[in-house]
Amino acid sequence: MTTSVSAPWMVSLHGGHSSAYCDHADSTLQELLDAAVERGMRVFGMTEHAPRGEKRLLFPEEVSMGWDVRKIGRMFEEYAQESRERVAEYADRIQLLRGFEIEVAPGRRYPELMQKLRERHQFDYIVGSVHFVEDELFDYNVESLKKVSQKVGGLEKLGVRYYRILAEMVEALRPEVVGHMDVIRKYAEPLGAVDTPPIREAAMEALEAVRAAGAILDVNTAPYRRGHDVPYPAPWIVEAARDMGIPFCFGDDSHAVADVGAGIEQARAYLLDHQVDAITCLMRRDDGAIDREVIPLQ
Repeated sequence: MTTSVSAPWMVSLHGGHSSAYCDHADSTLQELLDAAVERGMRVFGMTEHAPRGEKRLLFPEEVSMGWDVRKIGRMFEEYAQESRERVAEYADRIQLLRGFEIEVAPGRRYPELMQKLRERHQFDYIVGSVHFVEDELFDYNVESLKKVSQKVGGLEKLGVRYYRILAEMVEALRPEVVGHMDVIRKYAEPLGAVDTPPIREAAMEALEAVRAAGAILDVNTAPYRRGHDVPYPAPWIVEAARDMGIPFCFGDDSHAVADVGAGIEQARAYLLDHQVDAITCLMRRDDGAIDREVIPLQ
């Protein structure tokens, strides 16, 4: 991270996963927020993972740590309270937004449960992500991707199913931000391509759902930290979304101090290289309502 003076486009709408509330995070929420201030972030969205209300949907690390559904629910309640307090505490230094990231595709009751969670705690927005296909976590490691791929009949069928679930999630929940749209490629390289014609067709249908919902696509910088050349989403998705008029915003997907703001300068250059010259950020008005602001990248 090299930016020392705050640029208007130094924003993240997807990040702020912290060790008190997330099993795979390494820094406290205060440490992440202090880093965001230090690194010149203009807007920083706190988007902790929503609780998954069934034992079978727990992450492997959560199980190994002895966490259960009840504990995770309590932790999320604590996050909702702390995040509210931090908005006021940091108001003179940075604009903080309160959100949460969903990760289980909607079943019959899931959209209702997530909306109730939002309303009860008066969150500013939702990041809509998909980490599960057929109730199986697919982006934990290569083996998890193999397992789910075999369950659904192959990698191509998994890719198609993933994007269809993503579209269902967007249609049901209408999140303000769609998280790391092509995270399906995270561990796919050793197994094969996840941009075949059937997968691309399903992805285009998902983009139509994103456009219809008026959602913002998360340009997620986490792949840079893993040595990849491009963030999420890949160029073919960026170009299609651009041509459809779908807006973008940055997300650092931070789980540790080192992640805060990391890769945003690269992501800015990436968007400019693909003829995207502005991002769209959520901003809090003086009366507390959330608006959108288009921010030029030049």
